[in-house]
Parts: sequence; structure tokens; C-alpha cells
Amino acid sequence: MRMHGKNRFRLALFGHKAVEAGGVCLLLMVQGNLATLTLGHVGIASQTGLLAVAPLLGVTLTRHAQHLANRWTSSAAIAVCTFLADAAMHGSHYPGAYTEAALTGIGAFFFSVIVSYTPIGKRIERLGEAFVHS
Repeated sequence: MRMHGKNRFRLALFGHKAVEAGGVCLLLMVQGNLATLTLGHVGIASQTGLLAVAPLLGVTLTRHAQHLANRWTSSAAIAVCTFLADAAMHGSHYPGAYTEAALTGIGAFFFSVIVSYTPIGKRIERLGEAFVHS
């Protein structure tokens, strides 16, 4: 049994964006010092990533899903959602209440754009065409 093209895109988008948001969150949470990484950090970053992609998954259930097939709008959306998720999950490890959340959102944007030019990013973009052509 094959998965429908839209559901394949949803699954790929969910995993891909969760890793982008969570990965950037993890890196910034330990301030780049991976030697200090703990399972607690991994847990918080994973929750941040999942929380960040939840609204995007919701968008795929609406007529606006076609916008997530575009690397720029998709990257901007994950940036905003990552900022909000990071701010909700934990306090900043940097000066300023929302500094880390802002840096995490910016990092997720750039990470998302970079990944979109890789073979896996192009494959996900092709899966998103199911929304553009429906």
C-alpha cells in the first residue's frame, strides 16, 4: 500500500523541519559546546522541534499548504514557529529574554534554506508539488 503524495509530503516536512528546529535549538542551548550536551538538552531540543512543526503540519491540512512547497516561505514559516516554540520551551541562555529564541529562529531559517538545496531538500520540494497541482 502506497502512501498518498500529500501524506508523504506531510511526513517528510514534519521530520525534516523538526530536525532543523531541534538541531539549531540544541546547538544554541549548549552555546556551541557539544561536550556539555546532556540527554536533558536533547529532550528539550526535541520537544522544541516537535512544537515548532505542529503549526506547519496544521497548515498542510488547509488550502494554504501549497506555500510550504516553496523553500523561502517554508523556511520563513519554520523560523517564526521555531522562535515561538523555543521561547515557550525554555529561557534564554544569552542576555535578553528572547535572544536565544530569536537566534534559534534565524538559525532554523538559514538551515532550512541550505537543506532545501540538497538532494533530500529537492526531493521534499517535489513531494510538495502534490499541493501545488491540486
